[in-house]
Amino acid sequence: MQKKIKKENWRFFKQISYAIIPFLIFVAVLLISYFGNQLVYDLRGESGSQYPHVPLDDKIPLIPWFVYFYYLTFPLGLVTFFYVAYKDKKSLYDIFLTLCISFAISGIIYLVGQTEFIKPEFTPQTFTDKLVVWTWGSTNPVNCFPSQHCFMAFAIIIAVCSSKGLNIFYRLAAFAISIMIILSTVFIRQHFLLDIFASFDIMFIVFGLVYYFKLGNRLKARQERKENERQIKKLTKNK
Repeated sequence: MQKKIKKENWRFFKQISYAIIPFLIFVAVLLISYFGNQLVYDLRGESGSQYPHVPLDDKIPLIPWFVYFYYLTFPLGLVTFFYVAYKDKKSLYDIFLTLCISFAISGIIYLVGQTEFIKPEFTPQTFTDKLVVWTWGSTNPVNCFPSQHCFMAFAIIIAVCSSKGLNIFYRLAAFAISIMIILSTVFIRQHFLLDIFASFDIMFIVFGLVYYFKLGNRLKARQERKENERQIKKLTKNK
């Protein structure tokens, strides 16, 4: 039994190993687009500008417990990324390209027009309250428009809706948590409503273009061709 489990684990890791490099590339794009502009903010030594927000923004309450969903964003994204890699290789490349392009666009927007969300006055009472305040102070209060947390949440929604072979309960759970992540960005006062709509527009337009031009298919075919060439060279060398 133990031998069978080890064999299944090895099969799983072998089947998702191709996704490690795309994942690391995406992480690099994410870090550069977000923290690169945090560095620009520090070097400039000035606050970002506030853009017009809708009246409804002023009526949205601070709900501290949403912070826990906020912190689920990237763990859920990580699990979903490799789950899709295991089940649907073509969808993995679609999601990978969509994420990289969208995050690169957000980085350019941050660089050209840095925006800032002024935090409300709030005296923390509980651990959850303190976590919210710590979240506010963990980075500079910029990089708001669009929201990269919403990018991740929308990418998860796209992944669980478009990928083949995913467990129905995982689809439903990931979809529901992603909606809560999107709501968390405004309920812990990190973003305006316009940040969510901007993220939605960019993410789904980019995904539509990637899907329409079959960029995921092309990348998948290119990677498989390279892998086949490596296998042929390896067999030739062994002979």
